[in-house]
Amino acid sequence: MPKTIRELADEFGVSKQAIRKKLDANFRANYVQTVTRNGVQTLVVANSGYLLLKKHFDGGNSQEPREKAFTSNAGNRNTDTIELLNQQLAIKDSQIKEKDEQLKSMQKLLDQSQQLQLMTEKKVEELETTTSIKIKYDNLNLKQKSNAWWKFWLKNKKNKT
Repeated sequence: MPKTIRELADEFGVSKQAIRKKLDANFRANYVQTVTRNGVQTLVVANSGYLLLKKHFDGGNSQEPREKAFTSNAGNRNTDTIELLNQQLAIKDSQIKEKDEQLKSMQKLLDQSQQLQLMTEKKVEELETTTSIKIKYDNLNLKQKSNAWWKFWLKNKKNKT
């Protein structure tokens, strides 16, 4: 279960500042997530990150070299490494699922945008057709008005005189 910085500091018997110093950019990218708890965004360290911090703080307070601590427990080290790798794999799987969801969402938005663009183009085409028909109708009406009967009558009168 992911743990907050305060929980880790209490468990290891160190200050929160000491924990934060170990959370460099690489560690944060791989093991730290932001979770909303009680309406507040909180940093939590994944189990694999917890194991790394535990190794550091448990072995970091003693004056013995780290190699001696690890060589005496080769079987546990392999088990811890496998557990750590499995946890990292689970984190990566969840990140991939999240990216898949984002891709699905983006594809849906793209489809909606394309449909909206198509509808807009159809409306513009309809308006152009309607405008063209109206202009032709107006021109026809204007032509018919110019051929009114009284104009022929006036024309004929002018020709006779």
